[in-house]
Amino acid sequence: MDDIIKFLENPKFVQWVNKPSKKLDRYWNDYIENHESEKEQITLARTYILSLQSEPLLTTKETSKQIYFAIERKIEKLEIRNKRKSFILTFSKFAAIGLIFFVLGIGVTQYIKSPHLDVFEHFGKNDNNYPYSTLTLSDGKNVRIPDKESEIVYNNQGQIVINKRDTVQSGEAILENDLNQLFVPYGKSASIKLPDGTVAHLNAGSSLIYPSKFEGSTRVVSLLGEGYFDVVHNPDMPFIVQTKEISVEVLGTKFDVAAYPGDNIVETVLVEGKVKMIKHGFQFSSKEYILSPNQRAAFDINSKETTISEVDVNNYISWQKGFLLFETQDLNRIFRKVERYYNINIRYADPNLGLLRISGKLELREDKESVLNVLAKTASVEIVKLNETEYAIK
Repeated sequence: MDDIIKFLENPKFVQWVNKPSKKLDRYWNDYIENHESEKEQITLARTYILSLQSEPLLTTKETSKQIYFAIERKIEKLEIRNKRKSFILTFSKFAAIGLIFFVLGIGVTQYIKSPHLDVFEHFGKNDNNYPYSTLTLSDGKNVRIPDKESEIVYNNQGQIVINKRDTVQSGEAILENDLNQLFVPYGKSASIKLPDGTVAHLNAGSSLIYPSKFEGSTRVVSLLGEGYFDVVHNPDMPFIVQTKEISVEVLGTKFDVAAYPGDNIVETVLVEGKVKMIKHGFQFSSKEYILSPNQRAAFDINSKETTISEVDVNNYISWQKGFLLFETQDLNRIFRKVERYYNINIRYADPNLGLLRISGKLELREDKESVLNVLAKTASVEIVKLNETEYAIK
């Protein structure tokens, strides 16, 4: 059963079944060819998704017994060899349970808040060592921003003003979904005032994909890296930040989302208001987590577990004010932030040094040598400069 569930929880698999494309067909056909032993599980997973997709919506007045037999009858009609029949009957019970949860409004049978995969493909094209922040508009225009810190504002005339001096006309969209991207490489930072007035601060090594105009029932942006959001209140149009693993939904609030590639933890920290965090995927037991101010939700990518804790939010959001605060935090985490901010690499002579915990404050706007000297003294270690971008800790 676990082998089937892994496909049901795979967004790419669910999209392939529901909305196949040439690219997805090619991917999954190659997968099946190279994983012949999983062909039966894939067939059964497809059967489950398609059976629910075509099943008429049942009302809450129908009993779970009726729901079970409705799905059981549907599955028994399939032309499956007799030796699989006992397995199918067991599987149909899971299908019945899944549909019951759907009827109750939990929605485990839908593709939950999943980001469009083609949107996230944009992220892989960015080079974090690129010397400029880049604003890519929906008409394909690329605007390079050389400043270390950038401020981008959409004004009331529909123009884009960069660092209060350069004005860019957004141009006519050529993409169906009219998306723009702000990319901030290592060594840079940026803030952007979106068309609805929401302000997003992007940390080094981050990307934000957003529409030129928010339309419909939600305001959706996609994030890779770290962003601090000050969302304009609009009860009729919730603001949603999508990462590859989770979505964070709000009406109007201040919060931080960190979802860097390579990090095992995706975290959301709430400063003001209230947010709802939802894990992506097609699952039997998806949970929504409601955060209150001064709480942190940490989603572990490996274990798929989420933990909620009370925190000092200043330790998580101070970066957007130009400094880092940390309290009994390990060097690994601190140096990752420093590496991104200054676009440098730091090696450990002994990996155990990265487990040392320190507390303090770093003024990031100082030169990197001064910051590294402060860290070395605080942690009682030696930091040796190898070249302009490489350092070693001893």
